Amino acid sequence: MCCERPLQLKTPALFKLQDYIHNTCSQPDRRQMMSLACVQLFFAATLWTLPCTATSVAVSSATQLLHLKDASMEALLRNSSDTSAPRTRRKRFISSKDMTAILDYHNRVRSQVFPPAGNMEYMVWDERLAKSAESWAAQCIWDHGPPHVLRHIGQNLSIISGRYRSIIDLVRSWYDERHYFSYPNRCSGSVCTHYTQMVWATSNKIGCAIRRCSNMYVFGSMWKQATFLVCNYSIKGNWVGEAPYKTGKPCSACPSSYGGSCNKNQCDSRSKSRRNASGVRG
Repeated sequence: MCCERPLQLKTPALFKLQDYIHNTCSQPDRRQMMSLACVQLFFAATLWTLPCTATSVAVSSATQLLHLKDASMEALLRNSSDTSAPRTRRKRFISSKDMTAILDYHNRVRSQVFPPAGNMEYMVWDERLAKSAESWAAQCIWDHGPPHVLRHIGQNLSIISGRYRSIIDLVRSWYDERHYFSYPNRCSGSVCTHYTQMVWATSNKIGCAIRRCSNMYVFGSMWKQATFLVCNYSIKGNWVGEAPYKTGKPCSACPSSYGGSCNKNQCDSRSKSRRNASGVRG
């Protein structure tokens, strides 16, 4: 509740309160009679000056973290991790089941691209991207955003009105755009950038959020009880003049940091870690 007040630590009202406490409580004939009241007033004034911390602040500022260089962002996240809610306890806009379904679907699509990719990186879930997606999904605006964040991340949106059987129902339309894409050219005849973002080789992190919007304008009409899905990607894909991946034998062009590790046709550093842990040498 403390964050509902502005964080103005030295206001005129506070100075007046401090003067009142000093003048009232310092008079000799009132010290005993007013001692309890003075303690209470002093305690209240002290509480008012304390800085306010709340886990909700992390959500609103999560998008701003994406402005920073990777090293600075990682350092800031490490330093602030002790004051944030544990990941397993944080209230998410998406269930663990849906998180797994979206992530597995992306990796399956990425592993089956044609022509085959030589540098496709295995995709993992990123909590920072998920928090950023939550902030935007909460706006219930059918548009990409916020603009300043889109300079640093990729983003796919989907929406459905009424009930749906699986979260994949909202994601499958992105994959269906493959029919309008012919490697290495860009889209032909229709939109295919949702698909190319899905299979952009270096976009190896994803974070999504789902929001139920009671009223939402979509293409000029009002949708009732719409389910809004926002997925953010890093590194950002869909760069003009670039193909989404390099063709070749799967894992033949993995970045050196992956150490030649391959998992289901994708470069996966986790495979290297598992081999090292088990004592297996490549």
